[in-house]
Amino acid sequence: MRYYTLLLLALVLGGCVVVNTDYDTLPPGPYRGTFLLDGRQSQRQDPDNVAANFGLEDVVRGELPINFEIGYGPDSSLDLTLLNGEERILVPDVRYERLLETARDSVTIRFPLNDSYVTGYHEDGIIEGYFVDETRDGGNYRIPFLAEFGRDHRFTQLRKPPATDVSGRWAVTFGVEDTTDRYAGIAEFEQDGNQLRGTFLTSTGDFRYLDGTIQDNKLYLSTFDGGHVFLFTAKLQEDGSLLGIFRSGTHYQTLWEATRDADATLPDPATETSVTVGDAAVRLSVYDPQSARTVALLEDERLAGKHKVLTLMGSWCPNCMDEARYLDSLSKTVDANRVAFAGLAFERFRDTARSVAAIERFRENLELDYPIYYAGFSDKAEVTERLGFLDRVRSFPTLLILNPDNQIVYTHTGFTGPATSEYGAFTRAFAKTLNDLLTDE
Repeated sequence: MRYYTLLLLALVLGGCVVVNTDYDTLPPGPYRGTFLLDGRQSQRQDPDNVAANFGLEDVVRGELPINFEIGYGPDSSLDLTLLNGEERILVPDVRYERLLETARDSVTIRFPLNDSYVTGYHEDGIIEGYFVDETRDGGNYRIPFLAEFGRDHRFTQLRKPPATDVSGRWAVTFGVEDTTDRYAGIAEFEQDGNQLRGTFLTSTGDFRYLDGTIQDNKLYLSTFDGGHVFLFTAKLQEDGSLLGIFRSGTHYQTLWEATRDADATLPDPATETSVTVGDAAVRLSVYDPQSARTVALLEDERLAGKHKVLTLMGSWCPNCMDEARYLDSLSKTVDANRVAFAGLAFERFRDTARSVAAIERFRENLELDYPIYYAGFSDKAEVTERLGFLDRVRSFPTLLILNPDNQIVYTHTGFTGPATSEYGAFTRAFAKTLNDLLTDE
């Protein structure tokens, strides 16, 4: 009877995917998840009236939607796949159990590259609970989460004719409401009717794969990679510009504006970070998870006497994940006797054991062949002070090349990953830089 009731509801609610829900655990197929950024309220309560002051009341959303699919492995174990545009992220750790104390079915979804999870109850194709990020607020950071089986739309099923086609490159300013904290960006949009995809680039990296819609003169984009909850909304202005709101989970919000600019650029990432020690050799002690001891990094036998490609990164950083995949593939194309690759991880835990566990999980999930050392806590001011040889650490990741004498010969701030149009140009240029250094040796 329950099955036929759900089938009838699916037919009445147009646009639903009609699928069988007669499973003992989670039914396989599409789900629409929603992060309720304003608690259990459906619309944002804005105490500062920022949205109203800028005429954006009708694009403010307290809900951030995502799409995912539930599947079954060969051993009948559950898994989940996050869908962000063309990106697919497999999440193999999905646990389903009957709780005797509550007589309810419990679901826990733990994300492979992050210290984060979704936990909640499941009934009749609906999961209701919380997303928890253990790296924030002492592990108490949580966002109410709701997911519904059989739904495959993202923001809306409406099909209002778009007022314009926003495809292309846009010059962006973040922090419009705060003149002391503005920073530049670039938006890249691809529109197909009401469907909208794209990303934003900044001097410190990109926002990876964003997926959404454009309805009349309003656009909506979101993404979720297991650790980062991003929502962009905006309204087309009379002059053709965009004005909108960017929200990162429940802890950050800012206004952004954009104008079409096919030639928009950002500062040169090769000049954003400077070396403070001139030609002096760099020295640094780090913790090596493999030997379980502190080592003089550049004297380690895996690095000594070689050119060294070092990345300042964190296991929690999505751009670091994209960069790690690239560096691992690049490492297989060069002479390992002449070039060594390594990561210096700055983690969000001050506890060494917990940080090392996060690092090792990162390496294993990405199947990296190069070592990652634990270098300290992720506060950028602390990192700058600890390293001493850079004027500042502005971004994770920050890429360095050192020669065999341990002198820094190249810096690159941030990373433009595969979701951007600049990824190919960067990878070709970096490979050439490394090859030129080896040729000139």
